[in-house]
Amino acid sequence: MLGPAATATGASRALPPIVFVSRVPPSGAATGQVPGLGPGGTFAGSGGRLLERSPDGSVRSLVAAGRLFDVADPDVSADGAHVAFSARERSGAPWRVWTVERQRGGLRCVTCDDTLVFGDDADPSWWGDTLLYVSTRGGGRALYDGTPVTQMWARFPDGRRRQLTHEANGVLDPVADSDRRRVLYSRWWFNPWRADATGALARGSAAAESVNVWQVVSARLVRGVDGLLRLDDVRLAAGGTLPRRRGMGVQPAPLAHGGLLAVAARNTGLSPRPGTLALQRFGAPPSPGRRLAGAAIGDDAGDPYTENANLLAPAACAPAALADGRVLCAVDPGGRGDFGLWLLAANGESRAMLLDLPDSWELDPALVPPTARPRTAKLAPRNTTPRHVAIGAPPASTFRYLARDVFAGRGAPARRDGAQLHVYRIASRESVERIGRIAVPRSGRVDVQLPADQPLFEVLTDAAGRALMSAHGPFQVRGFNSGARGSTSRCLGCHLGHSASR
Repeated sequence: MLGPAATATGASRALPPIVFVSRVPPSGAATGQVPGLGPGGTFAGSGGRLLERSPDGSVRSLVAAGRLFDVADPDVSADGAHVAFSARERSGAPWRVWTVERQRGGLRCVTCDDTLVFGDDADPSWWGDTLLYVSTRGGGRALYDGTPVTQMWARFPDGRRRQLTHEANGVLDPVADSDRRRVLYSRWWFNPWRADATGALARGSAAAESVNVWQVVSARLVRGVDGLLRLDDVRLAAGGTLPRRRGMGVQPAPLAHGGLLAVAARNTGLSPRPGTLALQRFGAPPSPGRRLAGAAIGDDAGDPYTENANLLAPAACAPAALADGRVLCAVDPGGRGDFGLWLLAANGESRAMLLDLPDSWELDPALVPPTARPRTAKLAPRNTTPRHVAIGAPPASTFRYLARDVFAGRGAPARRDGAQLHVYRIASRESVERIGRIAVPRSGRVDVQLPADQPLFEVLTDAAGRALMSAHGPFQVRGFNSGARGSTSRCLGCHLGHSASR
């Protein structure tokens, strides 16, 4: 038992137990990262402990001192009995997913026995008895900065594992939105290939790219016709607006009565460092986020107030929502590098420090459920693969790509006859290849089968192959689409490049 910690008084009454991590502040090459956040911070860390705050304010350790070198990303099972988290057993060891029994302390590494010994695992989240997490074991390097790509995986109770995403740049922070039977996660939306007016593609520099943003999406977790678990009906869960800083998000947390919380950053791509951080509340997309805590991040670098480099901005991240609407999160109120756990009112207008241990950063709070619930996984009904012409792959390894209207939305090109949608996939980090050319009717509806489990993007052209243009450049997907075998990917328009929504 570590004993009582600095805590709020009246504001903290009636709180459930809270599992969190207490970590050594980053230094050296990791300076500017927040451990557990973004592509640079997820696997950064110089040591940490897995702790639990009791309702009376006392704090205890869930893992014996010295047993693990560093810890991150705790998530409590629905019955309150187990905590899943990521950890390094010693300095320099790979990150793996572990579980611990809250009451008896039984510790187990659940991804140490994998035959794929390379790579790192992080961000575990319970889905019934199954664990969702991200891992670099699928291989690949992000197109923006060459960092190892994190994909979402599932680890089943019998020990089997399955890769669920195949993104070009990576995903982070999966979390179960149990009430809606969906999974929330963040994906890195970035595509360096740009079409010119003739329709030709060229790979630009990362520095010149205007669409470089992390976004929160949601998906159903279903069993396909082959009986295997997969993601289906992937759609935008938050944001989808311009300017993009109001619509980005990582570390999503669903709210009990709709909407979600997510973290926005000054650097929307989070690489090489996130910059200032803010916690935002989102409604249904498309809509901008509303700041609850942290930095007031300007819509552009010329904002004379919010982008004042002479001021230290507060930071907020790692949200967890209580059933009554209050929000628990990590806050660095002075911007000086000292995160503690804070409790916010539902509207963000009042806040109180809950816990701040000396010489460490308190991060990643996870609430213990107030009542035990059985750990049953709820899956959407099994889908069957619709019958459409397959482009670039055998029908057995395709997904349905359904663009309801490529001419829809603000700034979209005028409807025309003879338009075409050119579909590309990555051949290497330096090249792409066209795998199909689809005739687009005047209605703008495209309904085809595309190769599954690989990143794809599309360019809209006229009948002669010239890219249809707007004031902001050619009409093309500015990130990548992908789909699991037998799944359906729906989108509307191609004007923002990320309008995967209902």
